[in-house]
Amino acid sequence: MDLGCGPGFFSLAMAKLVGEKGKVISVDIQDEMLQMVKRKSEREGLSSRIVLHKAQPEKLGITEMVDFTLAFYMVHEVQDKKSFLSEVSSHLKPDGRFLIVEPKFHVSKSNFDSTLEIARSAGLEQISEPKFSFDRAVLLKLVSGKKA
Repeated sequence: MDLGCGPGFFSLAMAKLVGEKGKVISVDIQDEMLQMVKRKSEREGLSSRIVLHKAQPEKLGITEMVDFTLAFYMVHEVQDKKSFLSEVSSHLKPDGRFLIVEPKFHVSKSNFDSTLEIARSAGLEQISEPKFSFDRAVLLKLVSGKKA
């Protein structure tokens, strides 16, 4: 699942990775972004692998369980992080992973750490802290036996 997919840069790359039998759920609150993903995926022959989903600003509203979720440069824009992170964790399969990447120039270390604390309260635990030059990132998974 690609949260806040925008024009689909990561959705398209993920669709290539999942192969012909896999699916990527591209989630955005803007119809224009989803239409861009649709056009690009059709042009690249990947539309059968991408499910477009229009979320509401306060709720994702998906029903599927996923293996992996990406939130690239978007968590800082969410008003109710606790509700958001709880909803994301409730859609992770038992071995699922959740990668959050935020821009250092926009999200302070204390704000990022606060998001991590909220993620922990939503039943997620840190697996690693991938290093990106200009970003803060964390890879999370569900705490064993715990659902948000």
